[in-house]
Amino acid sequence: MSYCLNPDCQNPQNLDGRKYCLVCGSKLLLKDQYQAIKPIGNGGFGRTFLAEDANRLNALCVIKQFFPLPHIQGNIEAMAKATLLFKQEARQLLELGEKHPQIPTLFGYFEQEQRLYLVQQHIDGQDLEKELEQQGSFNEEQIRALMHSLLPVLQFIHHCDVIHRDIKPTNILRQKVDNKFVLIDFGVAKQLAGTSISAASTKPG
Repeated sequence: MSYCLNPDCQNPQNLDGRKYCLVCGSKLLLKDQYQAIKPIGNGGFGRTFLAEDANRLNALCVIKQFFPLPHIQGNIEAMAKATLLFKQEARQLLELGEKHPQIPTLFGYFEQEQRLYLVQQHIDGQDLEKELEQQGSFNEEQIRALMHSLLPVLQFIHHCDVIHRDIKPTNILRQKVDNKFVLIDFGVAKQLAGTSISAASTKPG
């Protein structure tokens, strides 16, 4: 199945192989490469989808579509700020994700059909909130393991003069491949004035 990214589409699910949505006629492939499969999240600034990358043997990836809430869309100043934050998230993923394995890598940032998108690495794992719901509160050993895995990531981004500002269980994923925690969603992260990530960052040792 493929999923239409037009927010106004009344029936966004489509069969595989279609180039255009059967209902609204929107193009289903982004950049003739990325195909959304299903929605996996919503936020104040947009919608998130699980997707496939046709140029990488249909490997999974994540599409973020810039689609702010109605009260933001109706405010020119708020829209300008939201657009800036969306672009800033893409830039931070581009520069931070390339230098640390526990931050998703950016694959693309572009506009299509007058909508902004970013495409990032898919992390195969479960967020900390779901894990806590299933298993209950962490014991001391589990908390130590969490801190041991996550604190070096925070140290790295702070060294790059970036403040995440939205660290919570839903923004921490445990990777299945190595059990390490990955920090996601840099949508409201702040780059300190007068610094650049490229200048401040170094590869983690």
